[in-house]
Amino acid sequence: MRPLLQFSLLALTSLTLVWGVELLRRQDPFLRVARNIPPDQQQLELLLERPTLTLRDGARPLATLHIDALAIERNRIHWRATRLRQAILYDEQGKPIGSARANELIYNFPAKRLHIAGDPTLTIRRHPLGDFPLTVRAAQLQWDLRTQQIRADLPTRLTWQDGQGAIERMRWDLASGVLALERGAFRVSSALIQERAQPKREIDIQWDTAKLRSDYSEVRGLRLRDGDTLATAERADVYDRKRYALATGALRLEDPRIDIEGKQLEIWYGENQKRARLQNSVRMRIKPREPQPPPNGEEPSEIDQAKRFPVDATCDDLEYFYRRKVAHLRGNIKAVQQLPEGRTRTLYADEAEYDQNKETLTLKGKVILDEPDRLRLETELAIVSLKEGEETVELPRGAKGVFYYTEEDEEATPPNGNR
Repeated sequence: MRPLLQFSLLALTSLTLVWGVELLRRQDPFLRVARNIPPDQQQLELLLERPTLTLRDGARPLATLHIDALAIERNRIHWRATRLRQAILYDEQGKPIGSARANELIYNFPAKRLHIAGDPTLTIRRHPLGDFPLTVRAAQLQWDLRTQQIRADLPTRLTWQDGQGAIERMRWDLASGVLALERGAFRVSSALIQERAQPKREIDIQWDTAKLRSDYSEVRGLRLRDGDTLATAERADVYDRKRYALATGALRLEDPRIDIEGKQLEIWYGENQKRARLQNSVRMRIKPREPQPPPNGEEPSEIDQAKRFPVDATCDDLEYFYRRKVAHLRGNIKAVQQLPEGRTRTLYADEAEYDQNKETLTLKGKVILDEPDRLRLETELAIVSLKEGEETVELPRGAKGVFYYTEEDEEATPPNGNR
């Protein structure tokens, strides 16, 4: 029984070894190429013309490579291909997800890694950015067959139908479809139907790191510029198919006349929306226009000096339609306006609307207007003009309150000399 048992174990070990070698050959196309080489030619360097190789993970195809020439070294460690005419990449269901071209291709058998060089071009047809081909151009690409990742560690250019961009590093996971980009900048153009706008507008997007998934993308260090509007955030989740982004951290939204800060920022950047919403401790600063220098070197007047001061407002919730330049403020509104002669005006309201084109701030609800040492009024509607030199307040529904005066004001002689 003992010899029979030993023979059975030896046979089982041999079958396992043969099965393991065959499995490696099935998974590695380069071993399959050399499988049928006669023993007396195993140590020769081989040159194959116009071969077609199939990369597999077991029975599942990963890619099909069409090559002009393939040189196999004597030690079988490196395989060098001349002109990769086309490489077709497949997903887990065996459907094409992209293609690649290059002038040079080196395969390292121990590392199971493809080095793609010679002006390589990678076309990603299924990716999280949208339903359009994404073309990647880099100095070189690395394809790790073990982890099923294609990466570029040098500055890389990306182009597609409506945009272009540059990144420092890229990782593309073929199994999950996640596209990781580091320190990138995109410029996106989209056709618009507008009355007086250009036929296309451009959106510039920059970030430090980004993981692009099929349903949403995780972005850190985001900077988004749409026309003259700039939005920045420490972290953002971008749902590009919905044209929507949710940002947190150090948030800021600014354009030439307004700065907005908050703790949570939502941006809708679809063609029919163009709006942003900030919540939690929102601060808004209405900036003055750039002052014009006085003629002949004269000193600026007190009114001109007052134009240089901004209007600061705080609220709980702010919604900004940045294409129309209109902001809606809600909850615990407080606005402080600088006036000539060093005076200030403080306004409180339940709701407010700032119209940048009309340069007006309309306050609604319980509105309180307070000017220290001058007046304090309460009303339901107030329209404040923010035009330089025309700092007026209109009260269409009347008001009630008090005016402050001193005894000197009461005893002062009127201009006509009558008391």
